[in-house]
Amino acid sequence: MGILNREVGEVELIPVAKGIITRWWIVLIAALLGTVAMWSQESDLSTMPTSIEVVRTYESRDETALLSLVGIDPATVSPFPSFEHQILQIQEPATRDAISAKIGFDVRVSISRSEQRFSLLDTVEGDGKTKFTFLSVGTPTYTFFCSATSEDNCNTALDEYQTQLQEIRKQSIVSGLDRLQLLLESLSLNTASNSEQISALKATKPLIKGELALLSTKTDAIGATVSTVKSSTYVFGFLGGALVGLLIALQLTLIDKRVRSLNQLAKRFEAQALLGTVTSEPASIQHVAAAIVARAHTLSLTSVAIVPVDEQTSAKILVEQLHVVTSPMGVTVVSLANISSLSAQDLVSSTSGMIALVTQGVSTIDKVAATWSVLENAQKPMLGVILADSAI
Repeated sequence: MGILNREVGEVELIPVAKGIITRWWIVLIAALLGTVAMWSQESDLSTMPTSIEVVRTYESRDETALLSLVGIDPATVSPFPSFEHQILQIQEPATRDAISAKIGFDVRVSISRSEQRFSLLDTVEGDGKTKFTFLSVGTPTYTFFCSATSEDNCNTALDEYQTQLQEIRKQSIVSGLDRLQLLLESLSLNTASNSEQISALKATKPLIKGELALLSTKTDAIGATVSTVKSSTYVFGFLGGALVGLLIALQLTLIDKRVRSLNQLAKRFEAQALLGTVTSEPASIQHVAAAIVARAHTLSLTSVAIVPVDEQTSAKILVEQLHVVTSPMGVTVVSLANISSLSAQDLVSSTSGMIALVTQGVSTIDKVAATWSVLENAQKPMLGVILADSAI
């Protein structure tokens, strides 16, 4: 079997994990880009709508109902103008202009009033006849509709329209009470009941407010929708970006041909060709030096030359450390220039055994194989490969 073996197509988890860890910045940047993408979506969603529609529903209070306690039918109190005509009155151009001048801007407001409902009651009288009675059921409601550029403008306008309508209702009801009081006073009935009814009318008028009770409010945005992105969306963007970044780092690691462990070299070289890994630990120098001496004695060599496989790798310091250990055992360790700088004269004149120096995370598998091939074709005795930490 030759010293170069066929590359095995398998994935080692530890080197891959180390490769991904060295590319942590890719994962972080991708996660931040995912978060920014979600923020950009919020910027698109948080646009101002073309208009805001606000609908309020009010219930009118029947403030004359208690007159029935003194024998006055509330239906006899006829407001003037009538409730239907009050709506027409408040929506007159002159009234609208006055309200717009008061609030400082022009806004479209419309008001509608629900139809009053009635209930039919039938009562059987003693002579076998049936008596039918119509009774009003419930109280009418008013619906205010506003369309403006902002909700605040609508609320301001609706508040003013409500105030104006309440004042008109108050005046019209008081006007109806005045006419009913005048009618009772004009009758030549000097009875306790008549006096009580007149007193009740006088006491009721200061209590009339024309009050409208708010039942519901509905707000709709017309045009662009006002929205916001939830925090969970940002989390999704961050995790999604991190996942994409992780996949990118994994892909770069898998296609990266730089040597990061002896296991990668073991796919191309036989076990005896792997002399070891040199790290910052002093013991690693001793172990590699022992392997060099053993291989040199096997090949009957007294001199060993270390050849870096790439331009970024320097063998000077490492050679000095190894020579201190190997020289007492009869083996001299020297350094040569990197493989791309060696001339034919350098290769032919050298009588030393050759060792390829690979830098972890810098040298590529292809350069290691090319260096080995050049030295082997130059008929130089090959001792093996040393993997040096990039910090050495």
